[in-house]
Amino acid sequence: MDYNNKQLKDILRWGRMGIIACRIAKVTGMTPLEALKDFFRSQTCANFHDRNTGLDMYSEYYIADEFLLERGYITNTQTGGIE
Repeated sequence: MDYNNKQLKDILRWGRMGIIACRIAKVTGMTPLEALKDFFRSQTCANFHDRNTGLDMYSEYYIADEFLLERGYITNTQTGGIE
């Protein structure tokens, strides 16, 4: 992979992390910055950056729900109904 492709993928990943953080903030009542910091320290974020897990192929809302499950903000039965 050349430098430009890696740079583009990094830019897209950071954009996705912003969407994920805003989703987390909306559900938890945190500020988007707090949500981003909390997400960045999580195992879900580590999995998102590890291409071997495949988590990067899922939607931003799915990844946010994975984080919310990890931290106990929601249960498995709640994931389908969050708006």
